[in-house]
Amino acid sequence: MAEHLFFPDEPPKPLRIKYNGLLYDGGNWDQFPTRCGWKLGERFPPGRAPQGFHSQIECWLYFGMLHYVFGDQLDQSDFLLRREEDPQQYLTTKHLDKYVSNAKEWKKRKLGERAVDIVKKVCEQLTEYGPFYVRDDMALAIRLVCYVLWNIAVKRDGPQTQTPRVRLWMFTGESDCKRMVAEGWCPLEAEKCRVAGGGVDTPAYLLQLMRVKADWNTITHERCKKTECVANNVEESDYVTRHVQEDCTCSHLQANVEQLQTILLDGGVPLLMLTPGDEDELGNQNIKVEIVRKRANKQYLAISHVWSDGLGNTEGNSLPNCQLKLLYEEARRVLNGSEYVPRYEGGPFGPLHTGAARLAHFAGSQVLRKDDSVLLWVDTLCIPHRPDVRSLAIQRIREVYVDAYRTMILDSEMRHVDASSRSHLELLLRVLHCSGWMRRLWTLQEGLAAKSRLYVLFSDKAVNIATIADELLTKVDRGKMSIMQERIATFAMGVWFGFFKHTIDFTSKFERFVNLVASPFEKSEITKDDLIIWNWFNVATRATSKARDRPTILAGILNLDLKEILEVKGSDERMRKFYSLIDDFPQGVLFQPGPRFEEYGMRWAMKVCQYTEEIRYLSGAPGKITPRGLQITIYPSWLFPSRLVFDLSLFDLDPSQGQLAWEQWIKEHNLEEASNLSNVCLLKTKDAVVFEPDGTYGIIVYGSEGSRPGSRRTCAVVSLRTTEDAVHYGQYDGLGTIESIGSFAEWPEGGYLVPVTWDDRQEREWIVG
Repeated sequence: MAEHLFFPDEPPKPLRIKYNGLLYDGGNWDQFPTRCGWKLGERFPPGRAPQGFHSQIECWLYFGMLHYVFGDQLDQSDFLLRREEDPQQYLTTKHLDKYVSNAKEWKKRKLGERAVDIVKKVCEQLTEYGPFYVRDDMALAIRLVCYVLWNIAVKRDGPQTQTPRVRLWMFTGESDCKRMVAEGWCPLEAEKCRVAGGGVDTPAYLLQLMRVKADWNTITHERCKKTECVANNVEESDYVTRHVQEDCTCSHLQANVEQLQTILLDGGVPLLMLTPGDEDELGNQNIKVEIVRKRANKQYLAISHVWSDGLGNTEGNSLPNCQLKLLYEEARRVLNGSEYVPRYEGGPFGPLHTGAARLAHFAGSQVLRKDDSVLLWVDTLCIPHRPDVRSLAIQRIREVYVDAYRTMILDSEMRHVDASSRSHLELLLRVLHCSGWMRRLWTLQEGLAAKSRLYVLFSDKAVNIATIADELLTKVDRGKMSIMQERIATFAMGVWFGFFKHTIDFTSKFERFVNLVASPFEKSEITKDDLIIWNWFNVATRATSKARDRPTILAGILNLDLKEILEVKGSDERMRKFYSLIDDFPQGVLFQPGPRFEEYGMRWAMKVCQYTEEIRYLSGAPGKITPRGLQITIYPSWLFPSRLVFDLSLFDLDPSQGQLAWEQWIKEHNLEEASNLSNVCLLKTKDAVVFEPDGTYGIIVYGSEGSRPGSRRTCAVVSLRTTEDAVHYGQYDGLGTIESIGSFAEWPEGGYLVPVTWDDRQEREWIVG
């Protein structure tokens, strides 16, 4: 099943969804339930429908859908798979292409209209029957066909209006995330597929990839959460510096630490000059290591690696000879090899860009050919361990990757993937979703700085992963990609450009591309505020064992003064320093869940750039950071005295006293009936808020435009301190939700009742501290 996502290739590990039910009878789709003995609108008690109906419902929603679109030309056996060694029968979409590839026939037979019509119907019925009578595997198969038919209709017949049910079933959902986690995927990776708006084809594609790891790699995601991957976190005391082969016992080669320190103290950046030496007694080539200063006219390769893969060293600036030999060989190939001559296919200036890049490549190659040495930077040998000099080296990491001629990613899982036998789409998705490199914090800054010079070392060769997204976009633009893969390719491009779109120099094609991808970012102009918004997500979803590194990386990406950050010790103090280095911050931070600073003036600010409860995009226009708090101007709010609030917990403390207080509150606010509270909102806060007797409070509401009574919105509770020149200065007291209520279907469990209406909200300017 879902082979169409790899067409014309075969998936490495096809989804196997069993099907032993009926074939569709070819009759009217709407009348099928009646023909089979049940009526369309009739609901069975949960779990009580006769077992025979279950397979009929699955047949109706899957094969009936295909027949509705393709009619009598449908050969249902094309969608069933039997293997000689297996008596079981499975669903397949490997032959779907022959039904959808002819665009003229599609238009002539008006298949798009039928596809849109039946997808809407199937999604409605999947909601009604699916939870009880359709197997999870079968529901996935039905959704995948819905998704591909809908998107082909959109591609060929123009935009279509999605019903709520269509949106529900065609995007990655909780059940898809659970399936991925059950198959060994990181919960965070699955959750990112969901919150990024990926279609149901994304998890289906990923689940069909064969994951291969090194024998020594026993890492699992059992301890990971939806908001954090800890699989690659390694304690320094347990760290192992690895050889290329596990049975290798070659000696370590040491960098000259004194020379490293001298260059750094003198304001420079040290590089390794690797030169092949004589062979040892076993015939292995030795590598000579020298430390040189980075020069503007010397091309070098920067290495970006996953520390837990074993290319680090906690005890000194050394690596095994075999690792340096590998780095030497790959550096020479990438810096000097003819297959790595730059080539740019897209945009009106592609040939000119290519010509200039090729000239620079050959010029650098001529320098390399004068001897056999290569220049290379890798943190393990180029960053000394002495704290003061180490700080200098870290401050210049961005410079290292910005100035490098090439940057090469070393990732243990990617090293087991043969690039020549995989499509570019698969390679991009593997890097995005399978590599430890994409999950680690420090590699983010390295990848951003490398821009379009970023290569991944696969088992057979290094590939410029930074240009693959652009090449895929060119294929989609020119109609050279299978129509069944266009949506997942578009999603993969969106994820890649989402990570790197503010730093990679895109061609004009990207501007057309962004209109295809649902994204929280709509403006095309890049501002520092945009950088903060997107890179907050980048940093928050990446893993590190040291929380103090998060403000360091965030500041580095924004090109702030790293020296000021590094001079401060501890995660909290570095975050304080980070906020002090910027003038504005997105106002939506008020609605982010997670720990905050506790003193007035800073209570609006997150203590750590990391998701702790859920992944929620940072959003909102920038607000000015002041000594008394963050300026809030774009969200409506209520303002009211604390005496208006009724605390529902009073009933738990003393039921009789609570009842008396309730009756008095009803009378005081002229609420005629306790069951009719049309002028009341229910506030629930994550942590209890103490409403002081004589205080005045505000509730600032997130995304409330167009909301209606009964809708629940995230909000922030603030206590008013003073008002000056129509600006309200308040203290951030807590995060919660608020909803307007007409009446109680059942008594709410906890929270606060506030006698305000949804229309009472007003635009106010706040300084929230």
